[in-house]
Amino acid sequence: MKLRVVLASVVCSFILVSNLATPVVATDAPTFKSIVRGDLADDSVYFVMTDRFENGKPENDEAYVGGGIFRSGYDPTSISYWHGGDFVGLSKRLEYIRDLGFTSIWITPPVVNNWIQGDSGAYHGYWGTDFTTIDPHLGTETEFKDFVAKAHKLGMKVIVDIVVNHTGDVISPKIGMYSYRSISDFPYRTATGQIFDVTKYAGKNNFPKLDSKRSFPYEPFVSTANKSVKKPNWLNDVTNYHNRGDSTFSGESSYYGDFFGLDDVFTEKPVVVKGWTKVWSDWITKFNIDGYRIDTAKHVNPEFWVDFLPKVKKTAVDAGKKEFPIFGEVADGDPAYLATFLAEQEFPSILDFNFQSKAMSFVRSQYQAYRMIELFNADDYWTTATTSAYGQPTFLGNHDMGRVGYFLHTDMYGDMNLTLKRSLLGNEVLFFSRGAPVLYYGDEKGMIGTGGDKAARQNMFPTQVEDWKEEPRIGSTPIGNRSAFEVKNPLEEQITGIQALIRENPALRSGTQQLRLAKASVVAMTKYLDGQEYLVVFNSSEEASSFEATVSTESASWRVIYGKPNEVKSSGTTVSGSVPPLTSIVLKAEKKVVHPEKIEVNLRPITTDYNTQNWLGLSATVPGNGYNQVNFQMRIKGSKKWINLGTADRRTFEYDQLPAGLYRGFIQPRKFKSGTEIEVIAIARNDAGATANSKIRSYRIKY
Repeated sequence: MKLRVVLASVVCSFILVSNLATPVVATDAPTFKSIVRGDLADDSVYFVMTDRFENGKPENDEAYVGGGIFRSGYDPTSISYWHGGDFVGLSKRLEYIRDLGFTSIWITPPVVNNWIQGDSGAYHGYWGTDFTTIDPHLGTETEFKDFVAKAHKLGMKVIVDIVVNHTGDVISPKIGMYSYRSISDFPYRTATGQIFDVTKYAGKNNFPKLDSKRSFPYEPFVSTANKSVKKPNWLNDVTNYHNRGDSTFSGESSYYGDFFGLDDVFTEKPVVVKGWTKVWSDWITKFNIDGYRIDTAKHVNPEFWVDFLPKVKKTAVDAGKKEFPIFGEVADGDPAYLATFLAEQEFPSILDFNFQSKAMSFVRSQYQAYRMIELFNADDYWTTATTSAYGQPTFLGNHDMGRVGYFLHTDMYGDMNLTLKRSLLGNEVLFFSRGAPVLYYGDEKGMIGTGGDKAARQNMFPTQVEDWKEEPRIGSTPIGNRSAFEVKNPLEEQITGIQALIRENPALRSGTQQLRLAKASVVAMTKYLDGQEYLVVFNSSEEASSFEATVSTESASWRVIYGKPNEVKSSGTTVSGSVPPLTSIVLKAEKKVVHPEKIEVNLRPITTDYNTQNWLGLSATVPGNGYNQVNFQMRIKGSKKWINLGTADRRTFEYDQLPAGLYRGFIQPRKFKSGTEIEVIAIARNDAGATANSKIRSYRIKY
């Protein structure tokens, strides 16, 4: 999908645009809008692969059909098949998750799967066939509802992993070939044989009728036994799939190709949009769940999300859910690309692969502080009228790429002492940084694994996989025949302590974050909420490191509430000290921040930001060192209606030609016709309630 977006910007070459007029005073300025943090901003998430967590009901291990590996797909001795975890077991361990401090549980897809494909079972849940109910390996609908109800009683949300890009592999090309066939060589045809451009009809009610024998590059084939295996029934219609062969994960095939052979759904068709909207709306009303993680989001056309996501959110609101977090999986580390899913495709949030990349670079090695500048400066890309960086789920490892422990253990060349220290540092960076931290189950128990995918999906309950019994664990001995729940781990104790500290000091999760220092191996940032300021300092060096950071609380004493610094002293608005190797500290100011009674804001010239998809960059400055919010709004010249573009609450950190001290926002120019003249204003507010408006800048969009 990324390639397609880039190509589009090249084909429709973006022409230079310029500010047209001297800024003028706003006589009808809009009302200030506060930053929107998002439904996940105050949460921490525990990610569970249900089949591998706890076996509470052995009777369902073979989905009540028996037959072992070749029928039910059950083989607890193999890393490739079902192991027996279920919702009865997960319910049994909910107190454990709560006591770790988590507020949300993300579970792998619970729908009925195509139990066996090739040489693997569908224990992970991503090969769905019946999307209306619970896979019998995992339990019954009643057991799932009981799990959700107990989670709610314990104060936790349940986030369900869903898939709309594909289903289990049931359809095959009739001629037995699977290589991708391009649209240029094999265009789509209507049922009457006329060539048509899918992109011109995507999501529209006049989408042409298709015929299985003449519309597709491959005529689809389904065995008699599988003709009606999928639910709802519209999923059994082979014309509701792209039928182009296997994706090469580049160019158009990212949209239209089969994901490793899985049946790629024709999400451009209105019947598919309507069908998926009903399926995932029904799960909200039927099972009372609290959010969605959406798999393979970048492989689905944007028109689908623009229609689907608002309707699903409305169902949640109508069901009485004020918050219903939805986050997509877009496996890409480019923050500007990830941000297009928020600004252009209606996603409330996206798994922050940029955080994973930059934070891991800092945690795993010395002298990588600049990576955190790159990370947090890019946070402005997430800013829209309804989103910000605070609502993005962050992580360090997962079930596909591998565990964070695997990365660190490999980088430390097997040195378990260093691996433990850097793992502890990694948790500090994850839980004290902005966003909603996601922990992959078992990481708190020191699981390492030997790679990604199947090698990173160990059992929490006693395993029958012989290799897993002997795998090394961070902070612990190999598990052998024990349950992971029986063994305490220093990582587990650390996470529990950090989350308790955050509950006692909400600013550490819910406050404004401002990067203050990033040099060599040291990163310092402040957190602020309701007048209270904190200073968080990370040291990724294997030696003690000094720091000197600017803060906003003047002439305050600073109390250590986490970690053991070698030294801390303060003077005016400067805090300095020394942090031991591979550790972090958190300091709390003993007095409140005092904000000035007056504020001013200057809106700088509007320019094209070439680090993005040719978005227009907005930037403003506010004198002083306090905590402010700067709201950007625009209108089409001649109109009285102002459009909220989003609000920034942090300044940039000087790096790589980007100056320090900027509050930034963006405009997506292709939402407007070429030649449109717009007016932009910045409105600043501090926590003392003082506000100020910039002068208006005019700009003509051309492309």
